[in-house]
Amino acid sequence: MHELNIRPAASRTKGAFTLLELMVAAVVFSLILTMLLGVISQTSAVTQSASQKISAFQGARAAFDIIARNVSQATLNAYWDYDKLPSPTRYLRKSELHFLIGNAGVSPFPGTPGSGQAMFFQAPSGLTEDSAQYGGLETLLNAMGYFVEYRQQEDLPPPFAATDPVYRYRLMQAIQPTENLAVYDGTTGDVWIDDVADEASPIAENVICLIVWPRRSPEDDPDGLALSTDFAYDSRLDALANPQPDTANQLPPTVQLTIVAIDEKSAARLCVGSTPPGEIANALRGLFQSASSYTADLETLEEKLATERINFRTFSVTVPIRESKME
Repeated sequence: MHELNIRPAASRTKGAFTLLELMVAAVVFSLILTMLLGVISQTSAVTQSASQKISAFQGARAAFDIIARNVSQATLNAYWDYDKLPSPTRYLRKSELHFLIGNAGVSPFPGTPGSGQAMFFQAPSGLTEDSAQYGGLETLLNAMGYFVEYRQQEDLPPPFAATDPVYRYRLMQAIQPTENLAVYDGTTGDVWIDDVADEASPIAENVICLIVWPRRSPEDDPDGLALSTDFAYDSRLDALANPQPDTANQLPPTVQLTIVAIDEKSAARLCVGSTPPGEIANALRGLFQSASSYTADLETLEEKLATERINFRTFSVTVPIRESKME
């Protein structure tokens, strides 16, 4: 008779999990999965927020680069000539062109008061009304202007333009075609900028401030006050004085550009009427009138915007002007 090989019950269940062990494993797995999903969700939110911020300020960054590129090409085509005819007494620097910086919204400069400075100049950008005849001439001279203005969006089709206006701070660019250069209408005064301003159109939305600071090189002028103490610059100012000042018919060696832009979410919350929102107007009030307080004013503006929970970005660069002959 053969013996039956009967194993104990314990040996038959060796290696199996009890119900309690399975329940503990399931709980641990659920906790790990919950933590992993939380990390993924948080990472996704941070990535999305960063992407939205980058997208919100892309237009301002692109417009900022446009201004820097164009002002770097500013020219006066200055020359030496007699002070007067037919009885000359001395030579003077002369130019039919003009380089101007002044407070926005203060005559003769366009723009919204308190939004920094407006800047007007001539540069060879090649814009013409007759592209068929002159399109290949890329160095044709144009008058240009930049300023910030709180205004309605004009490009909405009727009836939306009348019934649902969209007001925003907008960085404006004015380029006057070569054929219409009003700067040659006279060699004195600044009335030509009115004609240039009529050509203005937005190049970026939600830019609340443009600060333009004419300076010598940082090595020669570390405080930045040698050419202007209030950001203003006029290449025709005192051009007939004896002796002529350094700025007479000369370009500044550098221009420090700064813009402050807010995001669309903040703009949609605040810009709800034809009057600039009080939160932004109050934040800008009294700032950027003196070049010596530029840094303090910028810090004040940023603190006030942060207090109002306004998301913003500041861009700043010092642009050398290649045609400057100032020593």
